[in-house]
Amino acid sequence: MQVMVTFVSLLIFISFYLFYGTSKKMVVIHSFGMEKWVGEHASTSKFIGTALMIISLGLSCYQWGWGSGVFTFSILLMTFASLVILLAPLQLLNYRILAIAFISSLIFELFLF
Repeated sequence: MQVMVTFVSLLIFISFYLFYGTSKKMVVIHSFGMEKWVGEHASTSKFIGTALMIISLGLSCYQWGWGSGVFTFSILLMTFASLVILLAPLQLLNYRILAIAFISSLIFELFLF
């Protein structure tokens, strides 16, 4: 069974965005519509974020092995964390941008690799 890099990346993005939404320093911007719920249910959001993070780490290790999987997971996490922290306050993260990025990534993954 082939685990897709795009799927692992999407799980990492969602899990970090959930953690970012529970931060006290986050400026609440309703770009995805779930920010209010995440702020009100911080413990549930952290639990879901942790579960998604563990699932994505497990899928990454399943796909590439222990060493490469942990390394790839950490690079993807650092990349998406930087993007969320930089782009969310500028209101450049929304459904349209996210859909374009992940659909193009999926198309590249399916047809080029």
